[in-house]
Amino acid sequence: MPTAEDSPDAPVVAPKSDVPAKAATSDRTQTLTVAQQNFRLLTHVQSIKGTSDETVEWWELRDANERVVLRESYPVRFQNDTFETMTEITAESFTTKQGAGILIRGSEEPSAPDSGGWVQVFGFKYGPGKYASDAALFGSFGPPIIITGNFLGTDTDSLRPTPVSAAGVSATVMRDVLKFKVWTGNFSIVYPVLINWISGKLEPAWRCIETTSKGQVERCSYPIMVEPHRDEQPTFVRLFPEPDESFTPKHVVVQPQAKIEYLEARVPVGWSGDATAISFSVSGDVWIKLRIDGSEGWIHSEEDFEAVGLPQVG
Repeated sequence: MPTAEDSPDAPVVAPKSDVPAKAATSDRTQTLTVAQQNFRLLTHVQSIKGTSDETVEWWELRDANERVVLRESYPVRFQNDTFETMTEITAESFTTKQGAGILIRGSEEPSAPDSGGWVQVFGFKYGPGKYASDAALFGSFGPPIIITGNFLGTDTDSLRPTPVSAAGVSATVMRDVLKFKVWTGNFSIVYPVLINWISGKLEPAWRCIETTSKGQVERCSYPIMVEPHRDEQPTFVRLFPEPDESFTPKHVVVQPQAKIEYLEARVPVGWSGDATAISFSVSGDVWIKLRIDGSEGWIHSEEDFEAVGLPQVG
């Protein structure tokens, strides 16, 4: 995870006595084009001669006028003539339906389990109409998103709002999103993060409130990604008509040769963010919708998850 630097001071380095004799430094430049403007990513890299070990000591993103959009630096520490940790930085430009920008990604080795590093978004506020009109409109759309899972890239998400016209017609709104694969404990969901080009910020793409027998619950339906490991013995599940235990479930026998379709998940996702990082994770009761040999319904208990090949892991 990056640590913001407010000034272009020299980055923190290890004491000279700790630096191996085979240590070397190099500077690299990558050109990234956004709205016909060229940006530059400068990285200062330390490496160990004769090995593939290297780490980024600092990086800068500069605009077409050589203005520093953001600079980050990291401490470099050595252990047994190599790096204690190694930081990798990559960047790419991207274009979506409503805007264009730069994605900078970072990772650290060794890393914590399930850590996918981080990703940070840069772009022009107000979308294509303001491209190149004011260099000050280009900047970070917020702190890095800490990835606990996998970053799947950018995409277009559709939203059909409540009808507001006299005819009661609502038009589908297309929105640009970042997509992440987030682990629930039994399977993964695809979680979208909205790129708000108007405000120049990132925010949850969906906010969903529904009323259940336990009161109002904030949870949305998400696409599901599964890697089932099914038992070779017959079993059964309780299929609820709705994701709510107040409904009466139907008991369905699951044969080893049964066709199971994993349709969607209804999951509460907690979002937290401050000036240094954004993170999100699944928290609370998790339901998935299935179709088993034509019988459709919802399950949420660990026994039922195991019955359809999705035991808890991690």
